[in-house]
Amino acid sequence: MAKNKLIGRVLATEKSPTTIDQFYFWTNSDTKLNAFDIVKVEREDGTDTFGVIESISHITDATSFLTNFISSDFGDVNITEPTFRVGMNYALAKVSYNTKGDYTPVHNNSKVYLASPEEITFALGLDRVENPLVCGSLKMYEGTADEVTLPVNINAKFLLGSEGAHLNISGISGLAAKTSYAMFLMKSIQDTYATKLDEDDSVAFVLFNVKGRDLMAIDRQNEDLDEETVEEYSTLGLSQKPFKQAKYYIPYFDSKSAKQSTYLSRDDVSSYIDSGKLKKFKYVYEDDKESIEMMFANVEDPNQTMEAIVSCS
Repeated sequence: MAKNKLIGRVLATEKSPTTIDQFYFWTNSDTKLNAFDIVKVEREDGTDTFGVIESISHITDATSFLTNFISSDFGDVNITEPTFRVGMNYALAKVSYNTKGDYTPVHNNSKVYLASPEEITFALGLDRVENPLVCGSLKMYEGTADEVTLPVNINAKFLLGSEGAHLNISGISGLAAKTSYAMFLMKSIQDTYATKLDEDDSVAFVLFNVKGRDLMAIDRQNEDLDEETVEEYSTLGLSQKPFKQAKYYIPYFDSKSAKQSTYLSRDDVSSYIDSGKLKKFKYVYEDDKESIEMMFANVEDPNQTMEAIVSCS
């Protein structure tokens, strides 16, 4: 494992002591850090304490805002302040984990390092997820030479199967981001159940397409994947292959008619049918009359008019 990068030292003052929950540390002004980055503190007892950066601040030896205002010739924005101000960056980190379960406050002047990918994984508990299913990625130290991308897993049994729950995906309408994430998660599920879980486990998806032509080609290879996306998929342990065993169902229409019931071109429809992956469906009264009441399930019927029609059918 590569040597951790030293970025600062712990601060403990009379007004801002270190506690079992948090600590401050100073760092160079040119060191780039982000909120939620993980840092490691070496303790005197040989254990390591990890913290999640919550805020980053910059201070100088100026006693007040007014001091800086006066130093700039009483607010002249074109004046370069003649007085050199001693300054530094400091960060507040919330304690997340200790390698031995010892949460005694870290000591002043203890060394603070960037964490390695393996350390980030167990500091956040990502290595303790049972039945892991990749649901996304996590970037640390983003925008620096030390940037790290890690897979984030959830317990597949909590999403699928007898212990499964529903999943809500929220976001701004019209960006197709929710659809893209749903497709990503289903791809992860298919890859995981095809290669990692028990042979007795199987999974199938039923998609109701409201996205036009876009979701009518999920079994085709995407030729527009950029190198960054391919690399990230590889990091997450996912393949870049399309969905397997995809079957399409479209409402029936006469091939000789000018009207169509799908966004697919006529050539694509013929090609899909010939390859055995597309079928047309229609409802026939004799076969489906027992289910006709489902068509009116949400229709208000205070006089029970529809109920009488359905019952007579």
